[in-house]
Amino acid sequence: MFEWFSNRFTDPSAVALVLGLRFLTYAASTWLTAAAVGLRSRLTALSSGLTVASIVLMVLILHPEGLPNSASSLDMLVHLTFPVIAGYAVYSNPSDRRWVGVALLVLSTLFFFTVLLVLYADGP
Repeated sequence: MFEWFSNRFTDPSAVALVLGLRFLTYAASTWLTAAAVGLRSRLTALSSGLTVASIVLMVLILHPEGLPNSASSLDMLVHLTFPVIAGYAVYSNPSDRRWVGVALLVLSTLFFFTVLLVLYADGP
């Protein structure tokens, strides 16, 4: 089912690990948003929806028969919205621990953005 993935990259396990860590930061962002404004808030729903959308976009962009590489711009835009959403949620209900979480989220977002640039630049 995922032969295309292992044939495309020199070290597919390293790429899969980095992408898995990226999606864990999305889950942490959604959790941080839910902790700040509640599980049933619109911001939490938006963060959850963007997580799913980013995962689907990434798979479709990396798949050889999927979306063109130009769609990676949309995925990068979605990627950059996570700290904005979490930051707004924490701003509306602040605590010191949540601000530390937002700071760590911003750092991880910048790191994974750099990884995305390299990964998508290596595309078809």
